Amino acid sequence: MIIRSILPIIFACMMPLASFAQGVPTRIIVPFAAGGATDAVARGLAARLADSWNQTVIVENRPGAAGTIGSRHVASSPPDGRTLLIVASGHAINELVHEKLPYKTLDDFTPIAQVVDVPNVLLVPKDSPYKNVMELVSASKENPRVLSYGTSGVGTSVHLAGELLKAMTGASMEVIFFKGDSESLINVVGGHIPVSINTVPGAKKQIDGGNVRALGVTSRQRVPSLGNIPTIAESGVSGYEVSTWFGILGPKGMNPESVRRINADIHTAMASPNFAKQLTDMGMIIKVGTPSDFDDLIRSEINKWRPIVKRLDLRGKN
Repeated sequence: MIIRSILPIIFACMMPLASFAQGVPTRIIVPFAAGGATDAVARGLAARLADSWNQTVIVENRPGAAGTIGSRHVASSPPDGRTLLIVASGHAINELVHEKLPYKTLDDFTPIAQVVDVPNVLLVPKDSPYKNVMELVSASKENPRVLSYGTSGVGTSVHLAGELLKAMTGASMEVIFFKGDSESLINVVGGHIPVSINTVPGAKKQIDGGNVRALGVTSRQRVPSLGNIPTIAESGVSGYEVSTWFGILGPKGMNPESVRRINADIHTAMASPNFAKQLTDMGMIIKVGTPSDFDDLIRSEINKWRPIVKRLDLRGKN
C-alpha cells in the first residue's frame, strides 16, 4: 500500500526531467516582437540549452499588450518544464499599471532565474551644454518646465527611470513619449529633444560614434563596454539605481527538481565565453541567481515602483 501510494509522487517528480530525455521540444516564449534585446537573449540561451539538453529548444514570439499576451499563454500552460517565458522588468510594472491582468503576477508563475541586467543611460545631444548629471539637474531647477526628456512608453522602465531621477533630485523635466526606444534616440541624436533615457544596448552604437553624450548609466555599477561613463548614483544622486532586467519564468506548480536543473543549466549557458562576450559587448550585465533570488527581485520591484506609479496616476493608462 505504501509503495502504491508513493508511485504517483515518484512519477510526477520524474516527468519534468523525462521531457528533456525524450527529446520533446521546449519552447521559450518571448512576449515581444522579434529583433529586440529580449529576443536576442532568448535565442542565444535557447541555442545553448538545446546543446545541453540534446533536444530542440524553440523561441516563439507572442508580442502584444505590453508583454501580457505571451505571459498569459505561459501562465495557462502545463507545468512540465517544456514551456518557459522570458520576461523583462515590465513584468513587475504591469502589475501596477494594468487594472486587470489575465494572470496573477506573483501566483501564476514559477521563478527560475534572472539572466541579465540591462542598464539604461541618460543622454544629451553631442553639443549639449550639460557635461554631467548634476549640471542637468541644476539647469532644470533654475528654469522649470524648460527641459524635457524623451523615453518610450508610459510605465516602461526607462520612463520610470526618469521619474525616479526627478523624485530623488527635485529636477523639473517634462516627459515626451515616443513609440519606442529607437525613436527617442533618433530625436536626441538630432537635437530635437534636450535629454533622453534609453537602454544601453539600443544606444551604444550612437554613444561609441560620438553622436550623443552619455552623462550617466542608471545601474548600480558602471557598464564595462561604455568605458568611464559614471553611474547616476556616483554622479551625485546617492542610492539611485534602475535597470531593465530579463529573467526566465515557468507556469506555476513546476516540480522543484526540474526548476533546480533548469536554473543550473541556465547558469552554465550564460557563462559560455562567446555568449557572455556577445551580451557584455551589447552593454548587458550577466546576472544569474537562484529561483528565490528572482522571486525576491520581482517582489521588490513591485514595491519599489508602486509609489511612483501611484503618484503619476498611471494605473489603467497603459
